[in-house]
Amino acid sequence: MSSRKITLLSLIGILLIIYILQLTFDSKGKIKEVKPKTPITKIEIEQTGKNHLLLEKKKESWILNSKHPANTDIADYILASLDDIKIIDTVSKSSNENELEKYGLVNPIVVTGWATDDTQVQKIYVGKTSSTGNQTYIKFADKKEILLVSGNLVIPFNLSENDLLDFTLYSIKTAEVYKVEKYNGDTDSGNLDFRFEKTGEVAEAFWSCENETVDGTKIENWLRGIEILSADKWIEEFDYFNPSTKPDITYILSAAGRDIKVRFYEDNNNSDSIICLCSEEGTFPCYIARSTYEKYLKTISDFM
Repeated sequence: MSSRKITLLSLIGILLIIYILQLTFDSKGKIKEVKPKTPITKIEIEQTGKNHLLLEKKKESWILNSKHPANTDIADYILASLDDIKIIDTVSKSSNENELEKYGLVNPIVVTGWATDDTQVQKIYVGKTSSTGNQTYIKFADKKEILLVSGNLVIPFNLSENDLLDFTLYSIKTAEVYKVEKYNGDTDSGNLDFRFEKTGEVAEAFWSCENETVDGTKIENWLRGIEILSADKWIEEFDYFNPSTKPDITYILSAAGRDIKVRFYEDNNNSDSIICLCSEEGTFPCYIARSTYEKYLKTISDFM
């Protein structure tokens, strides 16, 4: 497992533990819940002297800054933090300069939630946390009162762009793969290099290839090595790469009812990396290591 994947899983685990602790501590007192009447599908975060982040929900996925896929679990956690605010107490009915400074709201994190039609649903200013770290001082944009609310809201609203990015292009299980197609170029039929298909009942399933006899053990050993494909880096400048460019190699991996198309492009300006587009992530180009790309440089003879 890559260090990036371990770090991401650790971060999700920490956020879950924090959430559970917050529920435990806050269940002891009276809490007023504030929930938007309209679903939030877009979240804008203006961090103090740092990033300006925009998360947009597209069906079940999240897009970060209109450019790259965001980690769904973390984005959902951020949404939950804005979508369900639990007020513990009103600590000040005035928002003068002294009070704002006292509660860390002079230069707050500004979080705005928008509906699908771009109507503003909710806007809050996030200040500092309480001495216990389990509550946060906030102010609604349209109110004067300063509130103490449940949870450490600084954590979800102060994550960096890199924390929010999802680098996984696809994830499959070898046992669920039933067809593999490789094309030398795009997916025109004339470019087909090989097609493997699994046929027969589960207990007696075997791999076949038209006009060739292939070794199913070799195919599955190879598939185990490509079960997960991750981006090393998302390409920032869209002008740098034209998605209509013909790929050098295209794979279609059919698994668990999904046809995952992965296209690889040699980059003449970067000998260490390959440009990749994966249908699981729409039209977002990324770099992968050449050593990763080499796992896909297979011919029919490798499986005979």
